[in-house]
Amino acid sequence: MKDFVKVRGKEFYFRGRPVLFSGLGVGSWLNMEHFMMGMPGTDRQIRETFGLVLGEKDAERFFDSFIMNFMGEEDFAFLKEAGVNLLRVPFSYRLFIDDEHPDRYKEEGFRYLDRLLAFCSKYEIFLLPDLHTTPGGQNPDWHSDNQTGIPQFWHYGIFQEQIIGLWKKIAARYREETWLLGYDLLNEPFLMPEREGMLNEFFRRVTEAVREEDENHIVFIEGDFFSMDFSSIALPEDEQTAITFHFYPGVWEKHLTEKDFDATRRVERMDELLTGFDKLREQFGRPVLCGEAGVDIDREDIPFTMQLIEETLSLFQKHSLSWTLWSYKDAQWMGLAWPKSDTPWMELVRKVRKKWTHYGQMEIADELMDEIGKRYTEDFSRELKYELQFQLRGLLYRMEQEYILKPLLMEYERETLLSLPESFRFENCEVYEEYRDLLKKYSFRNAGR
Repeated sequence: MKDFVKVRGKEFYFRGRPVLFSGLGVGSWLNMEHFMMGMPGTDRQIRETFGLVLGEKDAERFFDSFIMNFMGEEDFAFLKEAGVNLLRVPFSYRLFIDDEHPDRYKEEGFRYLDRLLAFCSKYEIFLLPDLHTTPGGQNPDWHSDNQTGIPQFWHYGIFQEQIIGLWKKIAARYREETWLLGYDLLNEPFLMPEREGMLNEFFRRVTEAVREEDENHIVFIEGDFFSMDFSSIALPEDEQTAITFHFYPGVWEKHLTEKDFDATRRVERMDELLTGFDKLREQFGRPVLCGEAGVDIDREDIPFTMQLIEETLSLFQKHSLSWTLWSYKDAQWMGLAWPKSDTPWMELVRKVRKKWTHYGQMEIADELMDEIGKRYTEDFSRELKYELQFQLRGLLYRMEQEYILKPLLMEYERETLLSLPESFRFENCEVYEEYRDLLKKYSFRNAGR
């Protein structure tokens, strides 16, 4: 009999005893995110832009090289030494489904997951694959690869059927994998049509499809409003389900991450917010995992950034909550690791950031929405403005693709562009030692034999 992590009441169990998880998300690897990579656009637009400059075949070579260089054996050895026992890995449905031939599954996605699981098994680090993008987008933002700002996934049943079928296929392939923790079915759903129970119905149907193939692994359910609202969530009738939430208090209460804000008050407020998520264990009678938490790393004030991270980790420890921080590696924005400053990737990023940042983009969208609102009303509601600015940012993505990223890529020789992914090899990267030390300090080291 193989061992699998199981849900027993409000706890995770492995090999007969309770287990807590401490780890990292591997963001912007199998689903690229603009601010993390230092390039404007969604995953699809970034890939399309490289395709326009390099041609289709060389672009395929480029992104295969990116995936293979970004995570290798040295990365896993480093993560193991840092005390990591769980990796949450976001992926795009496009690794498995060809939009032009949606009835076929692409082998490349399974090849990447096979390789990933082989490393996880060797280093005894659990893997939680997380579906970060769906056809049409399950939320309106860039990280769901949404180019329109409208979460059309919820408006077309055929999109939902595709994803149900994909999870069933994944479950059939990996049902015997010991170091697979489970399936994070859908990252940060938001802005569904006002149809009662729509999200719960989707989770129920996916869970049933997974269970037709795999009764060994845990199904993870996220909440509404970017995985923060569980007020309307009803779990599928399945004992091996768990809750996963996201914790970014500084995004919604920006003063919390200001240096002159009182640290004691900040921790008290963060504790208050985290206690609300901790109560989900009682509400659902299931274990809970924080799937994402983290802050932008201020390169000019590393000690303060590390203070913010430590305050968060100390609260997870206080509440005995499993966690995966966002994120392992990127172009020096939120990552523990990043390519050295003299690598070709970072040289390109410096050129891009002279013209674009995602915060700058959000400010432009906000200003334009105010101007548009004045044309129609003196009482532009915050709720409608918030919804529509996602759609306006879709226009900005296209402008940035055409007038920022594409011209910069065209300045490079072909072979230089093709060599860019090598910047992400572990040997070509730096790490924040202070961050690694925090991982080791707060790691739950009880997931092994």
